[in-house]
Amino acid sequence: MNDRELIYVKTIAEEHSVSAAARKLFIAQPSLSQSLSRIEDSLGTKLFDRTTHGLQLTSAGKKYLQMANQVLKLYDDLKTELHDADALKTGSVTFGITRILGRILLPEVLPAFCSTYPNIKIRIVEGNSKELDRALTACEIGFAVMHRLPENVNNHIDYNVLWDDPFVVTVGANSPLLERAVATARYPHPYIDIHDLADQPLLTVPYGQRIRQVLDLMFMRARVRPNIMLETRDYSTVQCMAARGIGYTIGPQSYTPVANLPDSARFLSLDTNLNAMWHLCLATFRNGTLSRADSVLASYFKDAIERIIA
Repeated sequence: MNDRELIYVKTIAEEHSVSAAARKLFIAQPSLSQSLSRIEDSLGTKLFDRTTHGLQLTSAGKKYLQMANQVLKLYDDLKTELHDADALKTGSVTFGITRILGRILLPEVLPAFCSTYPNIKIRIVEGNSKELDRALTACEIGFAVMHRLPENVNNHIDYNVLWDDPFVVTVGANSPLLERAVATARYPHPYIDIHDLADQPLLTVPYGQRIRQVLDLMFMRARVRPNIMLETRDYSTVQCMAARGIGYTIGPQSYTPVANLPDSARFLSLDTNLNAMWHLCLATFRNGTLSRADSVLASYFKDAIERIIA
């Protein structure tokens, strides 16, 4: 098996067609078909099934593709390291980041990095934390700037925790919750008991997103059934609506500066024992290696985060 065969399978999987993959690879279709047959014969299993939606990976094919991505990344990293051993004169970086973290951190990081290393090509993969977990384990990205729940750990990923990010309640200036909240030196905002939230309309993100996972675990611990009024994927949207008096929302404190909230926004703190928080992390694939360009750009992110939270 060689890197060419790995690229063949990877391209067929991306295109869902031998003919389309052959065109992309600039080789004859019969030659590519024969190569695929040889690969499958040597493995003793089929890598693709024919469906109405084109060629789809079998279970064995999915495992093959994951390993192929890992091997190809190691091969590319080696070539890059050998080529720019003395200085980052050429190369590329592919990393992942969540959309809101990108809005906060990319303007702080990329101008300085690109000025110092103008010939390094950058590819950014945006997605939620679950999507970035998958991209890391598939070696599609070198590292990710993302969040991790205290209870949620992927054993294939190393999470370098850079900051513990507490969740806060956002309401409008006329919210009845403000009358129930109590100012205390223990919390940065007036404290609200989670049981006082039960009868108020909650605006939140859909089930499965990590912000929602934090909320679901928190309400479950407190044995409170929230009154969910509205769900939308963009937390900034629900936070703005809450600030305008349509119920309340709960989310990470770090997202507030980029939400462009109206002056009517008010914030409340929750009991720390509820563990309503997540960790801001720089995540890498446990069995992988970072290229030099990856490592340098990752250090820029670490420095920017330290400046922001200082």
